[in-house]
Amino acid sequence: MPHVISLNLLPGMDMNLLDHFMLQHCQISVLQGELLRVAKEGAMQDAKVEMNLTPRLLDMDAGDELPSYQVSARLTCIGGAGKGSEPAFKAKVGLETVYQQYSGEPIDISQFTNHHASLARQIYPLLAQELRGLLTRMGLSNIQLPFDLNPRSKKINVSPDAVRSRVH
Repeated sequence: MPHVISLNLLPGMDMNLLDHFMLQHCQISVLQGELLRVAKEGAMQDAKVEMNLTPRLLDMDAGDELPSYQVSARLTCIGGAGKGSEPAFKAKVGLETVYQQYSGEPIDISQFTNHHASLARQIYPLLAQELRGLLTRMGLSNIQLPFDLNPRSKKINVSPDAVRSRVH
């Protein structure tokens, strides 16, 4: 069963920044993995998956008319051990992206921050691909993360209430 990560968009706040910004740069910034216990071979295990996006305005040159923003993105996966409170594994991947506005009136930091969740559909597949690779290197297999976010979803959750996915 595929899981959808949704961003909680407020009513009337449905501006899609991808209509005005292009991804100019993308770089892996974090790859962390930790296994605290090894599960039995072939055992299924639920995991909490959380995505976080943090935007900031980049310093603009005097000649720049339209702004650029850096968006730090993190995708964290924490498995439940079933015993005690410690997870069986933790994995985190991070990206640093730069978005350059190419059309429309300049979008200020407050507008960008209010609508930055609309970038999740472009950033998520990059993070998920790296997370799959990291989990595989940790010895986990049959990783069931969605490959994309639901484009029709008005509710995309990039918060601690994130989705539960399965790995084993």
